[in-house]
Amino acid sequence: MIDRITELVGIKDFNAAKPLIEEALEKTPDSIELLKLAGLTDVNLELWFTARTHFETVVKFEPEEATSWFYLAKCYEKLADFTSAKNAYVRVIDLRNEYMEAYQSLCIILLRLNEPLEAVRYAQIASELDKENYIYDFIIGTAYMKNKEFEKAQEPLLRALEKESENLGTLNSLGTCYMAQGKSSEAIQTYEKALEINPDSVMAYYNIGSAYQIQQNHEKACEYLAKAVELDEDESFITALAMSEVKLGRYECALKHYKQLALMCPGKENYKYNIVTCYEALGEFNVAIKMLEEIVYVNPKFILPAQKLASLYIKTNQLAKAKDIYENILLKEKVSAEILHQYAILSSSLCDTDTAEKMLKKVICMNPEIAKAHKDLGIIYLNKRLFDYARDEFETAMQLAPNDFEILFEYGNFLYSISENTEAERFYTEALEVEPKNVLALTFMALNKLILNQIEAAYEYILKALEVEPNHEYVQFCAGRILFAKHEYEDAKRYLIRAIEQNPDIETQNTLALTYFELGEYQNALNLFKNIYAKSPKSVSVLMEIAKCYEALKDNDTALEYLDKVVEIFPENEEAHQMIRRLS
Repeated sequence: MIDRITELVGIKDFNAAKPLIEEALEKTPDSIELLKLAGLTDVNLELWFTARTHFETVVKFEPEEATSWFYLAKCYEKLADFTSAKNAYVRVIDLRNEYMEAYQSLCIILLRLNEPLEAVRYAQIASELDKENYIYDFIIGTAYMKNKEFEKAQEPLLRALEKESENLGTLNSLGTCYMAQGKSSEAIQTYEKALEINPDSVMAYYNIGSAYQIQQNHEKACEYLAKAVELDEDESFITALAMSEVKLGRYECALKHYKQLALMCPGKENYKYNIVTCYEALGEFNVAIKMLEEIVYVNPKFILPAQKLASLYIKTNQLAKAKDIYENILLKEKVSAEILHQYAILSSSLCDTDTAEKMLKKVICMNPEIAKAHKDLGIIYLNKRLFDYARDEFETAMQLAPNDFEILFEYGNFLYSISENTEAERFYTEALEVEPKNVLALTFMALNKLILNQIEAAYEYILKALEVEPNHEYVQFCAGRILFAKHEYEDAKRYLIRAIEQNPDIETQNTLALTYFELGEYQNALNLFKNIYAKSPKSVSVLMEIAKCYEALKDNDTALEYLDKVVEIFPENEEAHQMIRRLS
């Protein structure tokens, strides 16, 4: 029967050999030869548990039998008993130093057990025994990569390629090694070689796309990642492609891919969030808000969507809703300084300066290095006319971020507000060096020049602002104000009329009324001054201008009526008394 079993095993008819072995073992269970044949048969039939039992018995009686130890190690490996597998493979090598297959298997086990340097040691021994085989150099390179020693990994991987130039595994590992060292160009060249060998290598396309992403070349990244997705709609491939599409502003394409990912992985909220981001970028705020409201309702602990929802409420001028969102976020146990800062800015927008001040102080307490929090607190102190406190905060902000446009600009505004106009000019200049075409910085620089009586310079700056935003209401008002100072009343009138059509505030009406008066259009001036008077009946300056208009219109009696109102409010007004004497 042993001869027949040996014959069947020799021709690899293991299914036929199996019952004969079992029958023979019932008669002679201690036959080492039968146990070896039984173990070999079970290995080939992938019956690893029974194969292990047979070979454990064999090595107990023949502890010097290297082949049986090798098959026993293979059984341990297949049964995920990697420590026993390692020990068995080491035993094989101890018994037979040139058992090459044992070296390869042992190195793989050592990598599994996270013993990369031991894998290197055995692979180096094997490499000396079999100098032409690339696999040991490949293992050494892989082990060094696992140990994050990428520079050491590069040389053995290159040696492996010299021995086996078209091995895709080695090429991909070398490319990854280059990527880990920041050598993205070398990585791309290596992955391109892999593509030449296998034009349908999905991993090569993905790896090249990832390398181009690192180079911020998202156009090329999309080209290769799209090919990877064509070959395999893997989640990671689609995610990478969508990310590059967002970077390129291709939001409709990214939206399509994020929707695909959301269907593939319905439990991953981040894909829904990315869909929202795309809708926001496309200006479809209502769709984005609706989605976010659902996300926040389902998972109220997910803070990022709540922040995004609040920001969209702000964009759509739903400030009260945004404030409610932030107040709910604040109920969470841990809230970042960033969230508190956002809530402070929102509170300030809603004129809740007390809350804004309180939040900003908390932000600064949590992280004193947030320069913009100091700047924002400085603005609040300025509005409360706490000038010394405001100065301290602006100067702290300047120390932390001396080249930040917002901080330079707002510090300039602070100095402008307290009439330190020469110093204000310095900071407006520095702000404009950072953002030369910022319309507000240009406009405030123009106003500051006007205060300094540098009227031509003021005019030059306001023209630059008009080039950037010719229809901006405040810029047009300031242009009119500067032209009024230049005594160019017709041009001033043109800008002021455009400004008042957008925002008929008192200051603009007053400047236009003064312009009308200088142009001799007294009735137009009077009409505007009366509009202002209806809103500010106690304004002495408005009453005086109305009186002057009536005097110019030869209606002295009505002029005197308004002058009487002036002296009733302000009896010491000498100009009013002079007019009364002149008109009486």
